[in-house]
Amino acid sequence: MNYRAILLCGTMLLAAFAGKAQVSEYAVSLIPDSLRKNADRVIRLDETDYRYDSSTSALHRHKTVITLLTRGSEKAAMFLCNIDMYSSLKSFSGVIYDANGKEVRKLHKGDLKYTEYSEHLATDAAYYWLVPPVSSYPCTVRYEYEVSHKDGLFGMLLYAPLSTDIGVSLQKAQLRLSVPAGYLFTSRCVPENSVTPKRSVDRKYDVYEWNFAPHKAMPREPLLPSVYQRVPLLYLAPSDFSYDDTHGNMQDWKHFGAWMSQLLAGRDMLPPGAIAEVHALTDTIPDKRGKIKALYDLLGRTTRYVSIQLGIGGWRPIDAATVHATKFGDCKALSNYLKAMLSVCNIPSFYTIIHTEKRHVPRDFATLAVANHAILGVPCDNDTLWLECTNPDVPFGYVHRSIAGHDAVIAHDGTAEVVTLPSYADSLNYECQWADVRLADNGDARLNLRKISRARQYEWMSPLVKLSSEKQRDFVRENMALPLVEIDSLDFDQRKDMPLPEIEIRAAVKATRYANRTGTRLFVPAAPLRQAMGRLASERTQDLWIESGYCDVDSLTLHLPDGFVIEAIPEPVHLSGPFGSIDFEVRESRENELSVHIRMLRHSGFYPKSDYEAFKSFIQAINRAYSARIVLRREQ
Repeated sequence: MNYRAILLCGTMLLAAFAGKAQVSEYAVSLIPDSLRKNADRVIRLDETDYRYDSSTSALHRHKTVITLLTRGSEKAAMFLCNIDMYSSLKSFSGVIYDANGKEVRKLHKGDLKYTEYSEHLATDAAYYWLVPPVSSYPCTVRYEYEVSHKDGLFGMLLYAPLSTDIGVSLQKAQLRLSVPAGYLFTSRCVPENSVTPKRSVDRKYDVYEWNFAPHKAMPREPLLPSVYQRVPLLYLAPSDFSYDDTHGNMQDWKHFGAWMSQLLAGRDMLPPGAIAEVHALTDTIPDKRGKIKALYDLLGRTTRYVSIQLGIGGWRPIDAATVHATKFGDCKALSNYLKAMLSVCNIPSFYTIIHTEKRHVPRDFATLAVANHAILGVPCDNDTLWLECTNPDVPFGYVHRSIAGHDAVIAHDGTAEVVTLPSYADSLNYECQWADVRLADNGDARLNLRKISRARQYEWMSPLVKLSSEKQRDFVRENMALPLVEIDSLDFDQRKDMPLPEIEIRAAVKATRYANRTGTRLFVPAAPLRQAMGRLASERTQDLWIESGYCDVDSLTLHLPDGFVIEAIPEPVHLSGPFGSIDFEVRESRENELSVHIRMLRHSGFYPKSDYEAFKSFIQAINRAYSARIVLRREQ
């Protein structure tokens, strides 16, 4: 027996198996089918190692492996690393693999693009980025990089291995946090208690490790709950920390409020000229609310919003004197400026931070990761005025949709507390339409329209006022369920000073082929001002989240053309349930005249997917009303 040949053959086989094992680590075939379903990409690994050495020093190591299953998904696998004056990119490497896990190309730090461009007027943030240069699919991209931080744990307040689960699944995610022995911090997982850390000791460090379970990709469906309610999130909050020239503690909201007081201290001082201007404007106004409104209107007239994110300026407002001199500022600066002007009138107010997308702030967990915006709260006799200082188009005291019903953190008297902003009842988000329709015997019609939109529906309609005349007419045309529409006249009336702001639209319209003519019959739409809501999928995979409820009321008077009689009118629709109600009726009001009445109330709220059949029934009832036809027949 040739032992040398046998040994050589065995060595080659071992090498082949070893090579197969090496290249197959990132093979697409190893991804479980359950994670490939509904996915155009799979995050195979998201691994972060964060070592916190002190309140002014930390090192962040990150490794991510993403498999792209479909062409065009490479932008979703883009490498993006943002840095600022407190952080720097120390190292970067990457590799692209083919479908079998074989290495195709190496990536280096020199391949990265760098930009300091942003939407902000001034910022110290910069970005390294790279769209992976892939040419065949499926493929896998691996990135490894290190970022050093000068402000310790402040650079790691939120760990989110997924930014979305629509078309994206997660196979494995891990966060490893090392802190000096005995250092205290708090953490919070969302969903609640979904991940608990394992604790160990490594020399002078306490080590905490969170391992996240696989998360399946979700199909794109309407009315989804917020992504913050679907994907895993881990919030971290340091006890003692340093940030720029400040020192604070996030042990609880009380300690957090003390740090916020540092940021605000001495920044509400106005120069003598500004104080005199406030007095000249408000001293003759007898009531408190009138003074507040006068100063709110002054803010809107004389300042403009710009975003300035320099250093701790991302959290500390520009002082009021500078805003008065320059006449611009970001949300923090403008809120603080109005606070300063109100102080001149001895009107107390509280600086407030809030998130425009995340609705909830935990009462027992303090973290800056729950805010991206600042507003001002002004306590009055019976309520609190919530003032949006960045947009003069927001009516005085109106709580707009990006903050209504959201939790917020108010800072006052050296502390902070969590409150919930009010939200308008669904029935108050009201739109009422009236139409007088004169139908010709050929199916054409002339309509006189009037529409009033209030509260949340006002928000949806108010941008129309700033559009060109042609775009306004396009909007009216597109929102009518009619084939050919000419707008003869169009007027708007915006009323911001009412308890709930509203906008009124009046239009004179000519509609060609308003009714379909077949022989001696006309098939006339009963609800020409509304469009059906479209077909729904037969099944639902996720729960339903209806963010905003509203109420639509339509009244239509139809004048029949000479020589036509009513042959058939639609059956009434009356349905009430957990999702709302719909009432629809057509009746003969007088000779040669029909009246149509529709009232639809849609409730906001969270509903389990087990209620989907009831939801479909509700939408189908609405669609029956909105697509109903009246049949007229020419008399012989």
